[in-house]
Amino acid sequence: MAVLDYLIFSLRNLSHHKLRSFLTLLGVIIGIMAVVSMISIGSGMKASLKEQLEQLGSDKVFILPRIAYGTAAVTLSDDDADAVARVPGVAFVSPLYSVAGDVAYRNERKIVKIYGVDPEKAEATFGAGASGYQLLKGRWLQRGDVYKAVIGYGVHDDVFSRDINVGSVLRIHGVEFQVVGVFKKTGDREKDYTIYANLDAVRGIFGVGDRVTLIIARVDKGADIEEVRQRIERLLEDRKGSKENFFVMTQKEIIERVGEAYRVVQVVFGGLAAVSLIVGAVGIANTMVMNVTERTREIGVLKATGASNAQVLRIFLTDAAILGVAGGAAGIALGYLISLSINMAAARYLGEGMLTTAVTPELVVFALGFSLIIGVVAGIYPAYRAVRLDPVEALRG
Repeated sequence: MAVLDYLIFSLRNLSHHKLRSFLTLLGVIIGIMAVVSMISIGSGMKASLKEQLEQLGSDKVFILPRIAYGTAAVTLSDDDADAVARVPGVAFVSPLYSVAGDVAYRNERKIVKIYGVDPEKAEATFGAGASGYQLLKGRWLQRGDVYKAVIGYGVHDDVFSRDINVGSVLRIHGVEFQVVGVFKKTGDREKDYTIYANLDAVRGIFGVGDRVTLIIARVDKGADIEEVRQRIERLLEDRKGSKENFFVMTQKEIIERVGEAYRVVQVVFGGLAAVSLIVGAVGIANTMVMNVTERTREIGVLKATGASNAQVLRIFLTDAAILGVAGGAAGIALGYLISLSINMAAARYLGEGMLTTAVTPELVVFALGFSLIIGVVAGIYPAYRAVRLDPVEALRG
C-alpha cells in the first residue's frame, strides 16, 4: 500500500465515528491552542522589549543603583556621573532622575512618571540616533529651560480629559511647568506616558539633592564597549565599595538577561499547557483501543488476505497520526486567533506595546510536530495490540 492509500483508508475509518473522532480531536486542539497562545505571549514580549532596547543603540552603557531591601540603598549622584565622564573611551554622559509624581492640569490630578534630564543633553540623550524620540509639536528642552517640559504622546492625548499641547501649563508637585514640546507616539508606554523636564528643577521639587537614578554613558566611536564597561564598573566599585551596590550593563547584556527571564516564562507557560496535551494523548489512545476492539473482524480479514503485521501497524499509526496532526492544525489556528485577540485587547486597555504576542514560524512547526508525535506515541500501544491479534481468532470475532 502507498502512503496515500493508508491516508484514504484511515480517513474513511475515522469518518465512520464522527462524534468520537471529534471529541478525541478536541483534547489535542485545546492542548495545542494553549501551548501556542501561552508561548506566543512570552515570545512577543521578548521580541518587543528587544526592539525597544535596540532603539537605545549598541554604543551605550547603563549605570543604575541596585535596589536594596531592609538596608540603606546606595545611591548615584552627579559626582558619580562626572567621574564616569572622565573614564577613557566615554564620549558623553547623561545623568537622569526618574520619579512618579503628582501632576495637575486644569482641575484634574494624576500620578505621572517624570524624567529629569539636563536640558542641554535632552536631544542627545533621547533624540534620533540615540533613543528614537521624534517631535510631533514644539521643540526639545534646551539651555536656559528651567520650568519647561516636553511630554510623551500619551500624556498629550490620553492621561487627562483634555489634550495637553504646546503652551499648556502643568503643575508638577504644585510647581508650574510650561509645555514646549510633544513627542510623536512610539507605542512604548514607558516613553509615551512620561514627562521630561529640567533635572535640577525636578530634583529640587522632590528634595533629593544631587541624586540620580540612571546614568547613560555613550562610548567613543570605535572604542570596545566591553572594555569601557569594565572600566566604569571598576571606578564605581572603588567609589561605592562593592559591585553589589550597582549595575553596569550594555544593551547586549540587558537583552541577554531579559531573554533568560522570558525563556523561564515560556517554559512555565508551555509546561502548564502540556497538561492539556497529555489529556489529548490519553483521548487518542482510548479511541485507538476502541477501534482495535471494534475492528477485530476487519483485522482478521486483512491478515487472512495477506496483509502483513507491518501494514496493520501502519494503518493504526496513520489513524493516530491523522488525529494528532488535524488536532494540532486546528489548535494552532485557534491559538493564533487568541494571540491576535490578546494583542488587540492589550493595545486598547493597556496601551500600544505594553503586551504583545507573536506566533512565529518556529512555534508553528514545533506545535505541529509535537502534535504529530503525541498522536503517534498514543497510537503505538493500540497498534501493537492489533498486530498481535491471531487472524483465526479475529475472524471468529
